[in-house]
Amino acid sequence: MADHSPLDSAVGAPRPGDGAVPSPAVRSGFALALGLLAAILFVSARGEPVAEHDRIGARVELAELIRAEQARVDELKERVEDLAAQVAAFEQAGPAGGEKEALQASIDDMAAAAGLTPVRGPGVAVILNDSALDPSRGADPNDLIIHEQDLHAVINALWAGGAEAMSVNGQRVLATTAVRCVGSVLLLHGRTYSPPYVIRAIGDEQTLRDALSRDPAVQRFAAAAKAYQLGFMVSVADALELDPYEGTAALQVARPSGDV
Repeated sequence: MADHSPLDSAVGAPRPGDGAVPSPAVRSGFALALGLLAAILFVSARGEPVAEHDRIGARVELAELIRAEQARVDELKERVEDLAAQVAAFEQAGPAGGEKEALQASIDDMAAAAGLTPVRGPGVAVILNDSALDPSRGADPNDLIIHEQDLHAVINALWAGGAEAMSVNGQRVLATTAVRCVGSVLLLHGRTYSPPYVIRAIGDEQTLRDALSRDPAVQRFAAAAKAYQLGFMVSVADALELDPYEGTAALQVARPSGDV
């Protein structure tokens, strides 16, 4: 038997060019390699165009959204400008001619009735004063001074008689004015006043005098004034001048009944 070296085995091994058939293991490995290569080439060929298409599609949708929002903003701006122009036109136009004059006259009347403007006209002046009697002679000191109910009686009677405007010691009297006496002094609009108290009312003189003479509360005060020598004098004035009220006319206590 002849000896064979490893070199002889390698030289004598079959080669593909010699017509030898590859083993099953070689064929299987070769097929697997070809399959993997084909898969890689397919993914490389298909993946990049798809991703690029998605990005382009996203940019197109965003651009369309921006254009739509810009169109909506432009439309809203046009509406705002149109409304602003209408408001400016209304403010500049205002009521014209006689309508404007009538409106201003109505405003002036309301301001005068509210006591917010100075007024001038005929009317009456009523003066109330404490008694000069000496209380040490047995008289009740409370009977010798003017009380707030005496002021209320005169003021209410004058309003009922059609007074258009009124003042007490120079202070304009409003519908919200509270007339209060603290001791022997009058508290009015945060200020204190000592007698005599001068009430001036603008209106028809005769009507105002008649209202005072008919009012029951004023009649009782007139009787007390005679009995205790209180000051009570009514005079007619051809031209009274009343200053406007300078404080706030807001209610401090009263509220609408719906809020109670």
